[in-house]
Amino acid sequence: MHKTELNIDNLHWILQILQNIEVGLIVFDEHYSVNVWNGFMENHSGISSAKARNKNLFDLLPSLPRSWFEQKAAAVKALGIQAHCNWRQEPHSLLFPHIRPYTAPSELMFQNITLFPLYGATKEIEQVCALIYDVSEEANSLLKLQSLSRTDTLSQLFNRGHWQELFEQEFARCQRYNEDCAVILLDIDHFKRVNDTYGHQVGDQAIKAIAQVIRDSQRETDLCGRYGGEEFVVTMPHTTLESAMAVAERLRAKVEAHQLAIKHEGKPTTLKLTISLGVAAFSHHYKNAAEWLNSADMALYQAKQNGRNQAVQAEQPR
Repeated sequence: MHKTELNIDNLHWILQILQNIEVGLIVFDEHYSVNVWNGFMENHSGISSAKARNKNLFDLLPSLPRSWFEQKAAAVKALGIQAHCNWRQEPHSLLFPHIRPYTAPSELMFQNITLFPLYGATKEIEQVCALIYDVSEEANSLLKLQSLSRTDTLSQLFNRGHWQELFEQEFARCQRYNEDCAVILLDIDHFKRVNDTYGHQVGDQAIKAIAQVIRDSQRETDLCGRYGGEEFVVTMPHTTLESAMAVAERLRAKVEAHQLAIKHEGKPTTLKLTISLGVAAFSHHYKNAAEWLNSADMALYQAKQNGRNQAVQAEQPR
């Protein structure tokens, strides 16, 4: 009698633990009807256990990638094995808010999910259990490190290595799908004079100012980087040469209109900057991405030869 009561107490404790652990717990049947929905799921979904019970899992969690999840669950039921999903495959399988969004790159929780079979008294698989782990701290730390490795510290644009990698991918995409794309290569006019006259700290301010103009002007799909020194690059997918020239002219005008507040010999003053730009559109005549970028570089050289503070379009190869 004592042994039976102890087992009941243990079961009661286990249920309390499962209800309060910081891991999501869902149990569902072959029709994806929910039988168990623990406190983690209640807290993050806003749906109580009572309301979730006997409801369809995909109705409760519409963001859950259905085809992927059904394939995983089918393997669990057919083979009696565990199935896993890492946040790198599906970063936000469930659109739950991150509990510390102000200190994280993403406002959404990153999750790992594990599925495993639950056997009945007849040793047949009757249910599937899904465990949802909040791995936001790990994921956000890794994303921050990745961002640092891809970002130029001074300008906060892509560094040369990462931009170059993306540019080569864009070249391959344009070759494959025959799409419009253009690249702008620009640099600050008389930058050596700025450094020699005002010092390298003011030179750094100038680089930051130009980078800010670029960031303020870029579209969501644009790939903007610091190519080196005072040189910057902008890749513009789905953009014709004519449109890219219009963008280049807007950048030039914004920089010319900007007055950079600096201190020179201890006194506040302003510094006016200008930029020169070379613009090249994608062409199938380019053998590789380097030839495409070199075409923009030659156009930039021509802009400087023509007197600076202007944008020049590259000749299309034949």
